[in-house]
Amino acid sequence: MAGSAVGTLSRVTGRGAGSVVGGHAILAVEPRALERFSAGRRVVLVSGTNGKTTTTKLLASAMSSATGAPVVTNAAGANLPPGLAAVLAAGSPGAPAVLEVDEAWLGLVSKEVNPAVVVLLNLSRDQLDRNNEVRQVAARWQRACETLPPASVVVANADDPLVAWAAGPARRALWVGAGLSWTSDAGGCPRCGGQVRFADQVGFASAGRPAEGAMGAPGGWQCSSCGFGRPQPELWLEVSEGAGRAVEASRVVHELALRLPGRCNQANALIAMAAAQALGYDAGEALSAMAQVDEVAGRYATVRADGTTARLVLAKNPAGWAEVFSMLAPPPGPVVVAINARTADGHDPSWLWDVPFERLRGRRVVAAGERSLDLATRLHYAEVDHVREPGLLAALTEAGPGRVDLVANYTAFHGYLRVSRRAGVARQAPAAHRAAPAQPERPERSHATASRGGLSTCTVALVYPDLLGTYGDAGNATVLAQRLRWRGYGAEVVTVAAGQAVPESCELYVVGGGEDLPQALAASKLLESRALHRAVASGAVVLAVCAGLQILGESFPGAGGEPVPGLGLLPCVSRPSSRPRAVGEILVQAAGRWAGLGLLSGFENHGALTQLSSGAEPVGTVCAGVGNEDGTYEGVVSGRVWGTYLHGPVLARNPGLADLLLSWVVGDLAPLEEGEAEALHAERTEHGPGERRSAEREEASLEARWWRRRQSGVAP
Repeated sequence: MAGSAVGTLSRVTGRGAGSVVGGHAILAVEPRALERFSAGRRVVLVSGTNGKTTTTKLLASAMSSATGAPVVTNAAGANLPPGLAAVLAAGSPGAPAVLEVDEAWLGLVSKEVNPAVVVLLNLSRDQLDRNNEVRQVAARWQRACETLPPASVVVANADDPLVAWAAGPARRALWVGAGLSWTSDAGGCPRCGGQVRFADQVGFASAGRPAEGAMGAPGGWQCSSCGFGRPQPELWLEVSEGAGRAVEASRVVHELALRLPGRCNQANALIAMAAAQALGYDAGEALSAMAQVDEVAGRYATVRADGTTARLVLAKNPAGWAEVFSMLAPPPGPVVVAINARTADGHDPSWLWDVPFERLRGRRVVAAGERSLDLATRLHYAEVDHVREPGLLAALTEAGPGRVDLVANYTAFHGYLRVSRRAGVARQAPAAHRAAPAQPERPERSHATASRGGLSTCTVALVYPDLLGTYGDAGNATVLAQRLRWRGYGAEVVTVAAGQAVPESCELYVVGGGEDLPQALAASKLLESRALHRAVASGAVVLAVCAGLQILGESFPGAGGEPVPGLGLLPCVSRPSSRPRAVGEILVQAAGRWAGLGLLSGFENHGALTQLSSGAEPVGTVCAGVGNEDGTYEGVVSGRVWGTYLHGPVLARNPGLADLLLSWVVGDLAPLEEGEAEALHAERTEHGPGERRSAEREEASLEARWWRRRQSGVAP
């Protein structure tokens, strides 16, 4: 009654559909509502970074078709406990339930509802301000699988090393070879911290190919250190010329005739079919029901406005974008990309720099949404012709008339769904900032006046992005190279994977942020080779961010808190912290020799504290955020090595810092017409601190308190 009353009030006052706020009321009255309302039901939980809404819809359709009765499901995607409580409370007593669950909440929800089947799709970087590290989520999943009831079946994607490790303790596991297009978060072994190699990577054969299914299931992966490898799948996906087939180890083949586009949805249907089989349903009948699904919570719907017809696609992280590019109309078809950074999206849009937006060259692209400046800056460095129009419908009109693909992250997508249904929406004025030409005209230089031999081409080494690329810091290498090219210099980015030797002759090196186990592996490899030491000794410039800063220091905490030796190139020591993790927008006033840089903005996400050695030089003083240790200083500089906790990436947000580092290599630099880069810097320095305070207030919400107290066994 409490949930119904609050939900009705929300709808009447126009504040929303009422399900989530009604769920908050339910949990406030009865903290064990999930347990009570799931009792007597057969429950399936579906979780993963990408595809859980679609997989839930496909499985629910299959179950409803088979039983001829409705299935309780959170079709709108409200996948946190309040939304789950509301949908279970409203469902018919005893009816089966198929519920998508947020990755971070799966363990707690599974304890409450005792699921018959748990579906684990994939894990990759997403909402890292809330989840912090992908492996932390995998560890929560593993603990959840350890405590599932003996009869529960875990349907798990064998092609994702993190999922395979998490599902390992399950008493009953059904392994599915659903594929994994995005492998950049699985380079470090979750079991031992060694290097995972995939079948399509150089050097995989030397690691040993793991066992395959009876018909030779495609793909494979294995850790080169401990031998942890891909489980043998009982069912896998085969795709030929766009057509997908579900192949069972018993040699039974099922055609995947779907209305939903893309390989990713074929993989979703494959896993939904496996879950249906685990529940005792016929695979062919389940696939026939899935074939009728043509829209999932607005995804792939077509919307018309002002002479423009837009197809809606959701992409909220790099792994999602890896699948989206193949769904777009061919060039020169226009594309609207809309980006927000609210709680449901993750407050840090650094992930935009992990998406190869260079693939959009040759199209007209409109950057939209509340964080359109972050996106427009990324497109500018990718040399994609674009305009910026923050208003969603106005952006659609800007891209038209005709057919347009609209790709948006979570809240921008749902915002578009809302505003597109309103009649007579006035078009907003276009933003003042427009893109510079794809290749700006710059003064020609006959050669680079590099301080290390006058080389005609400067080389930027991106060090171990497969281990230290979690937080978008690879974008710093892109920024450095493009700012050189736009001034007439030759510039090349060399990507150095963990299995390759680090070159010693590059002018600039970029070392990014990563998770605990990959960080330790990267440090050991760099210490063993000492190539970076020799490069620094010969005058190279190094930008080290977050984990990179800690690695270049004297020591840093390992996964268990034990000290791990660093490279000793920065005069600092990093130690574990007993305080809450430092997460959020950070603003730093550059000081000392760097005072001319003014305010520096970024996004920090780290659990360790860094203490500077006596006489060490910080980057500046913290105006908002935590920085190195206690909110006083941020970063450390030693010679030509610059360490910082600022993600963003830091050089995209702070072009003055990028030019300072470049000047250490090539001398004085001609000015650039910054446009969007300057506007982004101004926006972040003005709004960043306030956004951090708002995020911290959200952390103290009813939902957060409920989670913490339920974990500790104390009723709210």
